[in-house]
Amino acid sequence: MQLWVADSERGLMRQSGDATLRVDAPGEALCACWGMVCCAGGDRCGGYDPATGEKRWDAALPTGVCAMAGIRDRVCALSQDADSVTALSAFSGETLFSAPAGVYPRDICPNPQGTHLAVAGGAAGEILVLDDNLRCVKKYQVPGTVCGVCFLPQCLMALCAVEDGDLSARLLRLSFRGVWEEVWARPFTPSCLCALPGNACAVGCYGTVACLKGGKAIAPGRAVPCPVRLRAGKWGLMICDPWEGRVSLFAGSTLYQGKAPQDAVVVVSG
Repeated sequence: MQLWVADSERGLMRQSGDATLRVDAPGEALCACWGMVCCAGGDRCGGYDPATGEKRWDAALPTGVCAMAGIRDRVCALSQDADSVTALSAFSGETLFSAPAGVYPRDICPNPQGTHLAVAGGAAGEILVLDDNLRCVKKYQVPGTVCGVCFLPQCLMALCAVEDGDLSARLLRLSFRGVWEEVWARPFTPSCLCALPGNACAVGCYGTVACLKGGKAIAPGRAVPCPVRLRAGKWGLMICDPWEGRVSLFAGSTLYQGKAPQDAVVVVSG
């Protein structure tokens, strides 16, 4: 098993067992797609061989890439600066498509089938559902600024920052017909969201990470100063916190200690 970390102050790091490889790449956002690890930062994106760390391709992107996701054989990069999402070939880095993505968009997430993407459209208060050619097939309007989005089996979940006198985090359940309901609210500043097994999700806010199902906690919350990215898999729930400079599991163990990790992915070899 390899842990790849996009560290904005150290670059792209790969850990495998006790060995650490530092790759000369900007480290802002990551995804693994079709046997390639893709990392973006500044106005560039690179595709790397997970076995060797060798760069296979390099491509230009709009600046301000904040999140990446793989869909089919495509790497999709979300730019806050350009208010857009760009799809690249995972094999060559060739630019395939580009599409608008709200106002200062925050997050992008593929559905479990790998056929569509949901985009958290930021200050536009929009959630966009795009197909693999980045055509918009659904657009939903929700309250506040959309900070995170994820697919659950029968719905979409959206994490929003809503200012109603005071700023608060609101977790919304959104049917595919566009009907939303608020299932959780706290007086926190929201940051990130991801799906968990069993129709649950993890919510990151500045100061805490909570695991919820139907709006109710399924585990005690964990204090985290600055969770900027949550990733879930067989290894557990992984938290990137640039304030503490570490990537850790929700249970507490540290996987990586660095400077300012912004994103991390696990690649299982073989």
